[in-house]
Amino acid sequence: MYPSFDAFEYVEYLRRRWRVLAGASIAALLLSLGISLLVPKRYTATASIVIEPPGGNDVRLSTAVSPMYLESLKTYERFAESDTLFARAVDRFHLLDPGTSQSIEALKRRVLKVNKLKDTKILEIGATLGDPKLAQGVAQYIAEETVNTNRQESLASDREVVDQAEKEVTDTQRHLGELQQQWNKLVMSQPVESLQSEIDANIDLESKVQQQLVEAQAQAAEYEQQLAQDGQFAREQLQAARARAVLLEKRSQQLERAIADKTTALAAHTAQRTALQTELKVAQTSYETVSARLREYRAAAGTHAEQLRIIDPGIVPQQPTSPNIFLNVAAAIFLAIIASLVYLSLAFVYRRRPVGFETPMTRGMRA
Repeated sequence: MYPSFDAFEYVEYLRRRWRVLAGASIAALLLSLGISLLVPKRYTATASIVIEPPGGNDVRLSTAVSPMYLESLKTYERFAESDTLFARAVDRFHLLDPGTSQSIEALKRRVLKVNKLKDTKILEIGATLGDPKLAQGVAQYIAEETVNTNRQESLASDREVVDQAEKEVTDTQRHLGELQQQWNKLVMSQPVESLQSEIDANIDLESKVQQQLVEAQAQAAEYEQQLAQDGQFAREQLQAARARAVLLEKRSQQLERAIADKTTALAAHTAQRTALQTELKVAQTSYETVSARLREYRAAAGTHAEQLRIIDPGIVPQQPTSPNIFLNVAAAIFLAIIASLVYLSLAFVYRRRPVGFETPMTRGMRA
């Protein structure tokens, strides 16, 4: 049987064989360091986008964001991870060498990383390439195109409302133009001012005719009283005064009828003008209303969905993200120490086995 395990003996055994641990560690250090230095360096640039909720400038809406809503924003990762968008980036920055057999999908898995940070409204877009400036350019381009794609989608969703508002403005403007044409024709064909001037002139003339009629009637009455004294002369003057009075009375009646007819026409024209003017004001107000609504729709177009805004286009990275020399060396040394300890432990156990003791493995090998 195996003797009982002695920890002090085991530690002393390891201490005497420290060279094995040191040699393995030094070998792992040199090997990992050499490999890390030979591996091409790759740099990662990261651009950041903030996802504002609809009406994101309203503080009340911003404070009402729930964790479930924040989790739903992960769908915007699809905008940045679009194969079409990455293909455009490949063409723009010439990421694939001519004649290469590598697919765009494989290249995207190596280069692009999109992540919506948990419980935040921040979307991070990382690009990893051998050229740090190129990596920053790709990250910024993907971020800008993601924002543009979201804006175009938002505008497209609001386009139907804007189109309807534009149609209302066009119809209202056309109706307003027709009414203005009718107003111009009415003013030209029915001049109310000249008709009013004619009525005023007729009234003045009729007043003078009435005054002359009164004078003629007074003269006729005077000549009637003179018939007894100067019969023949008074009779002639009386006839002349009465004839003049008859003519003046007819002229007065003609003027009264003209005044009445023109007053009736003036009232009709004024009523028609008033009605058309009222309709014109209503059409003008309606046009101003729908025009203001169209301006509001255009200003608010694209704001009914989340708004994406670049808050950090990223910088040209100064340190490579891979290979991580320190991590590689540390991991290699750690594994070397573990492997050395396993080896020394097995050697320690094998060394302490009793003489003639066979393990199941050695017995099977001898059989």
